[in-house]
Amino acid sequence: MASTASWALTAEEAAKRLDVDLSVGLDRAESERRIVLHGPNAIPDEPPTPWLRLILAQFDDLLVKMLVGAAAVSFCLAMGEEAGERLHALVEPLVIVLILLLNAVVGVWQESNAEQAIEALKAYEPNDAEVWREGALCVIAASELVPGDVIRVAAGGRVPADSRL
Repeated sequence: MASTASWALTAEEAAKRLDVDLSVGLDRAESERRIVLHGPNAIPDEPPTPWLRLILAQFDDLLVKMLVGAAAVSFCLAMGEEAGERLHALVEPLVIVLILLLNAVVGVWQESNAEQAIEALKAYEPNDAEVWREGALCVIAASELVPGDVIRVAAGGRVPADSRL
């Protein structure tokens, strides 16, 4: 039997699935157990990808490898031409290499922009969250939220985690 998607459940059904009383929230022991089980509610800190790795990743594609091979074969054939025709024959491999380099530049640019976007998202993470724990509304670090926490969000406030309203 397939389970119902969380977004399709009523609040009561979601609370039952997460084993939490909506009027009380979780107790301290259960919240500590869940944070150990699920980890902190935070975007993981990952070191930026080194430029060399970003560049090399652009060439780790079957089509790109085939084009590099085609450029190498074309270059070898061009070198076999007579001196007068050699310059004309080198145009094809040089165009292929130029296209591959431009593709790599665009790919590195997109990857670095994606990493910067993730860093920018971290600036929008709320630092604190209002949560019902053991029947009382308390303020905790947003990174300490766990599945099953009953949070309070004020009008205009930031939602501190993926949540079901």
